[in-house]
Amino acid sequence: MATPITADDVKGFLSELGYTIPDALLTPILCVVNKITPCLDGAGYDECTAKLILLYAAALMATSSGARRIKSQGAPSGASRSFDYGEDSITWLRESLTKLDASGCTGELPISAGNSVGLFMVVGGC
Repeated sequence: MATPITADDVKGFLSELGYTIPDALLTPILCVVNKITPCLDGAGYDECTAKLILLYAAALMATSSGARRIKSQGAPSGASRSFDYGEDSITWLRESLTKLDASGCTGELPISAGNSVGLFMVVGGC
């Protein structure tokens, strides 16, 4: 049975990726993500794979909901910090989640980060 993930699980993972997210946003994300545990159980995922799916899904929702990533820092008191809000750095996370969740349990979650579908059309005339 899949164990729901906690804020500490997600914050630790996001921190390693350089992201921060306020608790006011993380709490409802976890509420939504942890609702897919019955689907994960029904799909027969083992505990480790289910936890990775939940963790990646929560991280993707957090990053696509406005979490910010530290791009650079300074210090000994000329303090400086800059942040990056781009999606390129999380594309690998989206691809990993898609491969892990072969049963599509995360398909209904509002994750917009890392999508790589596009359309380009040229119409000539005259």
